Amino acid sequence: AYDLIKGATVVGGSGRTPRIDPEWCVLCAEAGLQLGCVEISTACLKMYFEGNPPANQFLCRAYLCQGQLKSPPATGSVEDFEEAVMYFLKAIETSKREPRHHFMVFNASVLYFQTVHPLLQPGRSLHLVPSLRQVVQSLEEVADQDHSWRAELMMQVTVRVVNCINYVLSGICRVAFLLELALLALQVKHQKVAADCLKELKSSGEAVMTEVLCCHCYRRDSQSVAAVPQARLKEIGKLDQWLQTAVREGGPQAVQAVCATQWNFCLPLLQHNLRNRIKTPLLRVAQALEEMQSMLLELRCQVHSELAVTEEEEGRLEASLTHLRKAMLLDNGTQQERLSSAFHLLQLRQTLYQTPSRLQDKAAMLMQQARDMPPQDKTDFRPILVDVGLLLAPDDFQMVLDADDTSKSGLGSGPVAQLAAKAQHHSASVQRVEGHMARQRSDADHTEMCVLWATLAKTARKHEVWDVCRAACRFCLLYDDGRWQKSDSKMMNDLKSNSKITEILGESCGSQSFVRLLRLLAEIHFISAEVCSC
Repeated sequence: AYDLIKGATVVGGSGRTPRIDPEWCVLCAEAGLQLGCVEISTACLKMYFEGNPPANQFLCRAYLCQGQLKSPPATGSVEDFEEAVMYFLKAIETSKREPRHHFMVFNASVLYFQTVHPLLQPGRSLHLVPSLRQVVQSLEEVADQDHSWRAELMMQVTVRVVNCINYVLSGICRVAFLLELALLALQVKHQKVAADCLKELKSSGEAVMTEVLCCHCYRRDSQSVAAVPQARLKEIGKLDQWLQTAVREGGPQAVQAVCATQWNFCLPLLQHNLRNRIKTPLLRVAQALEEMQSMLLELRCQVHSELAVTEEEEGRLEASLTHLRKAMLLDNGTQQERLSSAFHLLQLRQTLYQTPSRLQDKAAMLMQQARDMPPQDKTDFRPILVDVGLLLAPDDFQMVLDADDTSKSGLGSGPVAQLAAKAQHHSASVQRVEGHMARQRSDADHTEMCVLWATLAKTARKHEVWDVCRAACRFCLLYDDGRWQKSDSKMMNDLKSNSKITEILGESCGSQSFVRLLRLLAEIHFISAEVCSC
């Protein structure tokens, strides 16, 4: 059928025979969509829209078909969902013009709601409020007789607005918060608070899991500090068994509750020498949440991110890249910069025998080689680290590094003159740093450079190359000039001026990267104070 339509369209375009009715393109596209022939359906709709069709029932059906073709998976971005929603709204607006097409408004509303269902969660549902309101208003305008459906959509509008407000104020779901509070109360022996939390959890359908958590999760025996990791690993093993039981029983709330609790138990063990012991439980958490298409996207993103680090430490780069890809798909934007950077570095590690074109990539590869070597290795790390500094600051790094080289300060006639010469040499070398920012290229990525200098400082500290560490700290702290606080202050001003929730949340996602940079700079300040006293 598609070949006949295509052939007739081509021949008709040459003027020798009449063109085929455009409605056949829509019918073929609908059939292709039902049969899973996406390419045929897409091609038919393209031919239909190129003919400037009239605003009739077939145009509405074409918009609905296009909206279904554009529907992304559950982990798709908000922009992908908005593109699909646009076609459903076009179908609704077109159907409203003719009373005989009003039934299409209901059909479009059902397809719209099925498509946007993955966005019905705190943090993402705010993007649905405008379109959801438009759908409800359109159903009212055409006086749709399915009052229960209209009422359900109205409730969804109300719930989405409330969820947006709750997301801004708290940032976490109620069940997860109550679980965490109950565990914390049991830990510090506030039995009444724990009992109140567990009572609320039971009333929300979490009775089985709360009993499990009460009986087993925080049994506090007298244990030494050295035995705490072993005790925690034992509890993690029990939670792993309960997760498998919950998966077999098919209770989504129970599965999510155990996964959230398991993640909280694993957090303190996400250290270099312990994370490999919790790899299997975290893999099971990720698999369980993925199979049920859980809406706990932030938790799933964090789990995959940590699994990527674990796989990288074990040398399984392909598995690490797979977890990072999943984490980037699940991310709501707050971790985009960090995940993209980690993904890029892993790709560089896979091409060890190729020389990157960017100086920053060359520096990152050299640093990764130094970081992979154990501190006990007798290899001289200093030449590698110096090469990294020279790549990042070709004109300035060596001069700043020479500030600690007293042999280049010249000779004096006495102790005082020698000290004066050393001080003068040190000042002249360090002053070179002050003009470094002015000599940077205008298109330089300051965020990337700041992170690279910080990584060099921490790597040099790890291998006790103190002069390189001091120089790297000086360059890194040049970026601590207040630039990272601009977005936060602007966000606070918007909050005070009652800006839209979408704008506030959009900027808060960007401000998360600035918060991480501020923490990194604070860490470098501590390292700088430490190495300057050496």
